[in-house]
Amino acid sequence: MKKYYEYADKVLNGEILTGTSIKLACERFKADLQREDLIFREDIVDRAIDFIGSLKHFTGKHSGKPFILEE
Repeated sequence: MKKYYEYADKVLNGEILTGTSIKLACERFKADLQREDLIFREDIVDRAIDFIGSLKHFTGKHSGKPFILEE
């Protein structure tokens, strides 16, 4: 299972504690997946995640280190 599906599931079942805004975003994400007028392109999402991972912090204690998307 892709991490973005797993993350939404964990938020909604309470395994990951978040605020209301994140919970609502996960609910909307799951609902949007069921809509026939929308197309969720995993290939584009995966490419965006890979791109973000190729970026590096340029200041602070993480300077020079790549961005890592985490839960």
